[in-house]
Amino acid sequence: MWNNIEIIVSFIIFVGALIFAVYSFYNNSITVGVGALIVTTVNIYYMIKALRAKREDNY
Repeated sequence: MWNNIEIIVSFIIFVGALIFAVYSFYNNSITVGVGALIVTTVNIYYMIKALRAKREDNY
């Protein structure tokens, strides 16, 4: 149950950070865009970690 919630919240943050990064680059705010891309990358790591944990629990 908690793995599902963690994956859903992580995906929502991922999409939000990615949209914010694209918007920041569009407004020529390179520093904020790079920061948002770093947040997106870290979030992908945690999402993959949660997906692996969920897969191990199923077997």
